Amino acid sequence: MTAPVFLASFDVEDWFHAENLRSSLAGAPWSSLEARVERNTHELLDILAETGGKARATFFVLGWIARRHPTLVRRMVADGHEVASHSDVHARLDRLSRKALAQDLAQARDSLEQITGLPVWGLRAPNFSIGDSVLDCLAESGYWYDSSCYEFKAHDRYGRLSTTIDADAAAVAVRPGLLELPMSRVAIGPFAVPWSGGGYFRAIPYPLFRWGVAKRLRARSWFMFYFHPWELDSEEVPPRDMPRLLRRRAYTGRGRMRRDLRRLLTEFGSARIDETLRSRGYAPPREVAGVTSP
Repeated sequence: MTAPVFLASFDVEDWFHAENLRSSLAGAPWSSLEARVERNTHELLDILAETGGKARATFFVLGWIARRHPTLVRRMVADGHEVASHSDVHARLDRLSRKALAQDLAQARDSLEQITGLPVWGLRAPNFSIGDSVLDCLAESGYWYDSSCYEFKAHDRYGRLSTTIDADAAAVAVRPGLLELPMSRVAIGPFAVPWSGGGYFRAIPYPLFRWGVAKRLRARSWFMFYFHPWELDSEEVPPRDMPRLLRRRAYTGRGRMRRDLRRLLTEFGSARIDETLRSRGYAPPREVAGVTSP
């Protein structure tokens, strides 16, 4: 029987990349806004380090961030974590032309591999903006896995696939050599409730969230958790005219995240995605010339 595994993953972007803030920033150039990602991500890495090796994670990093904070990315590797791609400039991937999509993914991957000296095997699309064209491009580029499918039709931003997959499976082959790792849900009665992390982690009281993780691990033996560095940042000041609903979605629960994330990682530990796939018999589709496999 496969042992249950909790997979902590972190989507590394700055506060101004968050979709909830886009309309309130009125197109301000990112370079003109205060950068907070380095401090917040170092704090995430410190929290992981406090577990004494019990928790290793996968960091999905924007290429834009990696080029500006290469030392931060190198610390992820030095601390024993996997570095994967969160795209290059946080665009909705399912809305890009095929050419623009290929360019974005290639630039992000090249930036990350140049900094780490390691292959980038996985992607998480910003805002879970998965689509058939994204999977096609990933397969053609030799990616091993995508973790962007969040089967929750009520959400207004998540992408969709034309082919139905088992959204509660650990890993599903969606293209030759390419796996899809869906975001985790929890069965409550007849409903599959989104539970994977992020805003759901901030909105659900910790004892209830922990109950859902344990229930999912008993049923499926795999839990995919995600979180953003800015979700730790209770000192971030919201834009002045930010709509109330978007403010609630972006800032609810931040004050307890340091405590709750520590509790979660201490209780469940965490494993890297790439190492977990290998331990379950999956193999990457290619070896990268000039890049060393871990």
